[in-house]
Amino acid sequence: MEGIDVADQDGRVDWTAVKNSGKTFAFVKATEGVSIKDSAFAHHWQTMKTVGIIRGAYHFFHPHTSDPVQQAKEFLKTLGKLEPGDMPPVLDIEKNDNVSNQNVVNAAKQWLAEVEKALLQQTKKPIKPIIYTFPSFWTELGNPSDFATYPLWIAHYGTKVPTIPSAWQGQYLIHQYEGDISGVPGVSGRADLNRFNGFQLGDSGLKVKQLQQQLKDIGLYTNAIDGHFSESVKDAIVSFQTSKGLQADGIIGIKTWVALLWV
Repeated sequence: MEGIDVADQDGRVDWTAVKNSGKTFAFVKATEGVSIKDSAFAHHWQTMKTVGIIRGAYHFFHPHTSDPVQQAKEFLKTLGKLEPGDMPPVLDIEKNDNVSNQNVVNAAKQWLAEVEKALLQQTKKPIKPIIYTFPSFWTELGNPSDFATYPLWIAHYGTKVPTIPSAWQGQYLIHQYEGDISGVPGVSGRADLNRFNGFQLGDSGLKVKQLQQQLKDIGLYTNAIDGHFSESVKDAIVSFQTSKGLQADGIIGIKTWVALLWV
């Protein structure tokens, strides 16, 4: 469940080589602020789909120098149509543009609301974007708890166990564990390395509660929504995986997580 992320400055990418090296997923930069568009995005986006990499797109957020709603619209325009099998869009929050913490939070909420509304209209599914950030930046931001229901992509290098902002109660979706690495198979420049944080029997917390609700909504789970990954949850996952032709191991890896997103 390893992946990478790149931007246009990271050089040419041979996505077939990336996939053959064992990487399952990748994120590519689409936009920054309201006027910067990644020159390589369209090529990356189509090629990832063609070779079978689970793909995601991110927006580098400027909370004050550009209108957040306009940033969202430019991102959505650049992204185009999100398709089944794609990951949710990512809001990369790692700078404050020298504005107050509350203004950053309010601006991020506006971006997220605009993207969620557009995705619901396009896909008919309540897809929540992913929040990308660093532990240190989130602390500087005042540890806001406003985004705890959004999946977390946390950047924390040189450790197998990242520090997670308190609002997420120790839970995260993806760990970016190394940044600006050269020599990544298929990447001529540099890339960041990521690991999907799967979950399985014995786990507990908000993400399990959300999973239980998903499984209940599609008729595969009838027990309590209590946040505990029990044998009955595992059985429901195995049934879902079997129906989708996935490895029926009862574990939520990235392929199963994305498949559930699009049910």
